[in-house]
Amino acid sequence: MINKIELIDVLSRHAEKYPLMQPCDVVKLIYQSEFLGGHMIKSPEQSFLRLTDEFEHVEKTPGAELFEYIGNGVSRVNLSPLDPEKYPLSQLNRDFCESANIRRGSMEDFLAKLDILTSEFPRFGFGFSADQLEDYLKKYREAGCPAVSHSEKYRLAYKPAYRVILKGNFNCGD
Repeated sequence: MINKIELIDVLSRHAEKYPLMQPCDVVKLIYQSEFLGGHMIKSPEQSFLRLTDEFEHVEKTPGAELFEYIGNGVSRVNLSPLDPEKYPLSQLNRDFCESANIRRGSMEDFLAKLDILTSEFPRFGFGFSADQLEDYLKKYREAGCPAVSHSEKYRLAYKPAYRVILKGNFNCGD
């Protein structure tokens, strides 16, 4: 069941926190809250290698927010403030992989969330227009609603580096 109030709250908070979000960034947020990161996992071993490489290259910001709730019981674990002494990368990878196996998501719920995004669009305050969103979603749906990457604008401004896990299901310090 979709929690419309929670979705509206999450989208509003992200619009405020990340004013340079583009339509694909919002779709990615909704996609991750529904399907988590399973599309990224070829094997737990490859996932761990990718995580350790990304962690080595991420700009460290110790005071930043470690857990960022994205709705539907799902959080992003940000790598920039991560202290591997407190939350080892091996545990984060295990949590990431297990979360993706536990929650498969539903295309029906995902599409319903996109409908809420469009119907409630004026209340979010995104830095793009309803027409831009509509154009993006039309092409996105025609493409079969695949997993998407962050926009270049978002990547340059916010340097996203995280893993998506089910909040509260693991001993990860939250």
